[in-house]
Amino acid sequence: MSSAKFATMTASLLARKGDAAPSVVVPVMAPPRPALVPRDDRSAPPDLPPFVFEPRQPDNAEKLRRVMVFISQEELERLGIAAIKKGISRHDIVRGALDDYFRKLSAEFPQPCACVEGGCGCSGTAR
Repeated sequence: MSSAKFATMTASLLARKGDAAPSVVVPVMAPPRPALVPRDDRSAPPDLPPFVFEPRQPDNAEKLRRVMVFISQEELERLGIAAIKKGISRHDIVRGALDDYFRKLSAEFPQPCACVEGGCGCSGTAR
């Protein structure tokens, strides 16, 4: 263990209220930032089209939606334990359970409903 020598705490080391300033032992210098220069489109080279911002779209065109489900602390723990034991995420377990429920629901109808199972092959009403 090293024995470092520190200055004794005296009144000369303390600053009065409102008079505090950064230490000069190691000067703090902000890293240089590049200057931002405004540019109008007339100054751009003629072979470059003007920049147009387009929001990034995911690879699949289908946008995922979020659903919130309130569960108890015990249910959350059970879900977490199951996820660890199966080696998958809690999200994947819930998605799988929802898919299984839709398959079971479709089987309860007199005729299987592709819309409930994930396709869209019927008029959308159970017969």
